[in-house]
Amino acid sequence: MQPATQFADADRRLIADRWKARFKGWLAPFTLLACGIFLYLQVFVLPATPRVAIGDQAIYLHHAVRMLEGEMIYRDYDHFTLPGTDVVYMTLFKLFGVRAWIPQAMLMVLGTSMLALVSFISRRLIIGRSYLLPGLLFVALPFSSYLDATHHWYSTVATTAALAVVLEDRSFSRLLGAGFFLGLATFFTQSAGLLAVGFAFFLLWELRREGQTWGLLLKKEAALLFSYVATTTACVAYFVWAVGLKKVLYYTVVFVVKYYPADSFNTWRGYLMGRPQLRVWTTWLDAPAFTLVHLIVPFVYIAFLVVGAHLSTAQSGKTWNRLMLVNVTGLSLFLTVASAPVYNRLYAVSAPALILLVWLLESSPRLDRAPLRLFWLMLFLVVIARPLVTQMRWTRYLDLPTGHTAFFESAPYEKCKRMLERTRVSDYFFGDHLISFTLRLRNAGRVPFLRPTDYTRPEEVEDAIQGLERFKVQFVSWYSGLDRGREEDRDPGNHLAPIRLYLREHYHLAQTFSNGDQFWERNQ
Repeated sequence: MQPATQFADADRRLIADRWKARFKGWLAPFTLLACGIFLYLQVFVLPATPRVAIGDQAIYLHHAVRMLEGEMIYRDYDHFTLPGTDVVYMTLFKLFGVRAWIPQAMLMVLGTSMLALVSFISRRLIIGRSYLLPGLLFVALPFSSYLDATHHWYSTVATTAALAVVLEDRSFSRLLGAGFFLGLATFFTQSAGLLAVGFAFFLLWELRREGQTWGLLLKKEAALLFSYVATTTACVAYFVWAVGLKKVLYYTVVFVVKYYPADSFNTWRGYLMGRPQLRVWTTWLDAPAFTLVHLIVPFVYIAFLVVGAHLSTAQSGKTWNRLMLVNVTGLSLFLTVASAPVYNRLYAVSAPALILLVWLLESSPRLDRAPLRLFWLMLFLVVIARPLVTQMRWTRYLDLPTGHTAFFESAPYEKCKRMLERTRVSDYFFGDHLISFTLRLRNAGRVPFLRPTDYTRPEEVEDAIQGLERFKVQFVSWYSGLDRGREEDRDPGNHLAPIRLYLREHYHLAQTFSNGDQFWERNQ
């Protein structure tokens, strides 16, 4: 009976190995599908109602509508980034119409793409199923805590794709591909150009480590930088031709340097701003992301250089080069936001830090498996809890010109409901980009909103006043932050006094909402 038993055991092992191979083959597709479902349950209310596009994404959506209607960035409306995000949404609106579900669907695409790219990178560095952990943590924590489809996420996907292309080998063709993706990233966020510099420095480091010739280095640097410059030039050439190089440089360089830091959250003082409000239960799940990201970015890159050097002897030369490239990419990404490290910007650049964190925990012989088990447990709890919070929280619905839409906060719901009752599509409006997009209202000025700082320039205030007068705009939105301390009107950086005077002379207060925001209605 012993030989029969051995054959039976061998058959069972063979069957188990086959199932294991099948499971391994299906693991990646299943994980991506689960990620898509996880994100869907956060950006749509069942069965298929998109949540309102609150936040900075509404600025880009509104700009895209203006572009769709024939206006041109820098010529007809002002903004400080390159036009990539506007162009993406304008193209989608052209294909599918101006619909509320588009930014939410794009969040699903962006999140799933990041999971695929981060997992692709991690699999070449981390042994075992833990290679999935960095991508899953990224989607479940920082990405899900900032579901705002702005230029940050588009740039992040492009820079991560560039890293994935050159991770295994820095051949000429791969460097051309990396330069292409970095050019795309710059088209969304101009500071992504620092990644090209970071990659160039890595090639120099690799030359010294591998003993390559200077001639080979120059050819590699030329391939990377040529592809990067060519892609960036091709992306911005039309806009430079349409409005002139001087205007493009003013908004994307001069304004960013001189006036963008006028708000404290656009300076180094933004660090640790935006902490989750624990008194509001719907933000509790944002606390793990805020805590983890601020603990590891940029400190894990320094830890890697210190601790990783002791672990490098256990790594092959290729693996160590890959790890160093991830570290250089992470540091370069951090430098793109270091001047204004607000939480959402740190979230957008945190993927390399998560990869290195898991690698350090996996590779250090002095550490047990407890931290990794804790991350898996936290991941499991967040993946279950986040969709439940979205589907169970306070919700109201409106049938808007952009489609049936769900609201999770009372003030935006009240404001959109009020304007829906009092306006028609293509009416002129001013002061709230969310309302302008959701109700398809025309903006009377070059900017979609005002700030009580130098971020809003005097000429933009004057343009808004002229627009209100020219189009006899019926309603103006005035948010509560514009009235913080009337003495600010005497601040040379606050340029709102003329428009406040114009409102008092030509408008009356029509309604004040629960968050302190106001609607002013034009006098008959």
